[in-house]
Amino acid sequence: MADNRKGFAVSGYMDRSSVDSLLRSSKDRSRSQHNLSSNAKSPILRLQADEIAYRNEKFLDQIGGAVSEVDNSALLPSRSRYCLLITDSDGIVIESYAPEGLEAEFQRSGLVRGGVWDERVAGTNGIAMSLQSGRVLTVLGDEHFYNCFHDFSCSSAPLTDAENNLIGTITLVGSAHRRQEEHALCEQVVRRASRQFQTRLFRNFHADKLTGRVLSRDLKTRRSFETLVACDEDGTVISHLPLWRDSARPSEHQNLAGQHISDLKDLEITLRGPATVPPRRRVTQPNMPRISARVEKETTLGRLISEGGGLAIVADRARKLLAHRVPLLICGEPGVGVDGFARALLEEQSLISPMGLTLDAANSGAEADFKEALNSLDFLSEYPVDNVVPTLILRSIESLPPQAQITLERFLDVDPMVAQTKAEPPAVLFTTDKTWTDLDGKSTIPKSLLYLLGQSVVELPPIAARDLETVLENVVAEGFTDTVEIADNARDVLVGYHWPGNRREMHSVLREAVICGNGKRINVTDLPARLLARREENARTLTRSALRDALDSTNWNVSRAARLLGKSRATVNRWIASEGLQRPE
Repeated sequence: MADNRKGFAVSGYMDRSSVDSLLRSSKDRSRSQHNLSSNAKSPILRLQADEIAYRNEKFLDQIGGAVSEVDNSALLPSRSRYCLLITDSDGIVIESYAPEGLEAEFQRSGLVRGGVWDERVAGTNGIAMSLQSGRVLTVLGDEHFYNCFHDFSCSSAPLTDAENNLIGTITLVGSAHRRQEEHALCEQVVRRASRQFQTRLFRNFHADKLTGRVLSRDLKTRRSFETLVACDEDGTVISHLPLWRDSARPSEHQNLAGQHISDLKDLEITLRGPATVPPRRRVTQPNMPRISARVEKETTLGRLISEGGGLAIVADRARKLLAHRVPLLICGEPGVGVDGFARALLEEQSLISPMGLTLDAANSGAEADFKEALNSLDFLSEYPVDNVVPTLILRSIESLPPQAQITLERFLDVDPMVAQTKAEPPAVLFTTDKTWTDLDGKSTIPKSLLYLLGQSVVELPPIAARDLETVLENVVAEGFTDTVEIADNARDVLVGYHWPGNRREMHSVLREAVICGNGKRINVTDLPARLLARREENARTLTRSALRDALDSTNWNVSRAARLLGKSRATVNRWIASEGLQRPE
């Protein structure tokens, strides 16, 4: 079996071509050197119980107090269907945690204590590849040598001690048929576990010293570099260990030994230990986030802003808050479009990604899903995938179950300065079909949580307060793939209606009219009776004299007259024509 590797340099990230080359070489060795056959049904050998016990005891002696870093309850998400494996440096499984009810399935494949995953026996697999390369990587589906493992995805990370000696691996095994982002998340989980594991061993090894982390950030690439340090009682660095996973060599982290901790330039320093903490340098804050001064008219948010009713001001505030990653509560009357507004904000700042999460608090099972989502969000903030900003939209926040409310309160109740130190602070948006007044006065949300949610509140106006002509155009464009024409008299009815159900009701009415009409053009006879009754009422209240008075007051400036009447310019022009009015000489 392979020997312990001294001075092992862990480098976690590999490009696709390097991974492919590594896999090809392994498969070639499996055939030509190890004489393995890919059609074997049960190829994994298993050691005897006394040998497993010996290896487990040896591994525990090596890791000392770092047991909690490889605890399955901390690493496996709730309701997980992944198997967690811990191996020693020879690729022998010393601990195996299989999901309840699936133990037999994983055991049949050799994913069990005592399983031998050395390449010479197990062929190409994640554990062997991680041991050989010192990298965090995933072996997926038919990348495994044996056909019987083609349904598995194995994400492995090397475990190294305080002096960078390889002592084992940690691996998550799941289905190869999961989404690509789930495979990426598994790599992130084992990468984080490996980092925390080595951090704990470094601190244990230097338990009598002042230890800590020094951190720098590259503002151009938005990447963080972190090094563990141990100092003597005077604050001079005597040992240091970089934690990033590739060959980058930031100058701030070079030649640290012999320097006083307070002399380190351009670094954030966090220390702990029995010695007096030396003075720290002031941390240089990253640049403030930048957003464009204007919203493009052709974006979803731009089209919403064009509806008026104060939406331009609301959107401007929301954009700034989102750019600073302040949790945002979007509220308003039922049907006003809070969810669409939330998505439009993310889209406008290019935050839509496959890693984005959207949950509805009103759904059954929301409590467990929500806890898992927050864990994922928190983790992706610390260890982002491809620098993608993690996002969460939580709908129907007023329906969040009590236990989930407690979880959310703990998530939100953090020091804002601490939150900004995350590698990629998350964008979190909450939506509700209630006004802030209703939430504050009648909601089941505890006040302690409500005012954490209400750190930033934007309330959308009802559509009756907007330019209904524009709202109508937007709803037609959003809700119908085929072109829908609206007759002038039908348009007058739609624009004159008060829309108590807001945007949702307008879409429902238009859909009903399209179905009940000819499918291409909405005529007044296609509209529901309740809208026509309202039209007759409007006709009685908006008399010819009211229109004439508005035109006279504005010297026949149609735009100003439209504002006085609360109507669009196009509507007023149609009324002028239908009433036969003419501009005076």
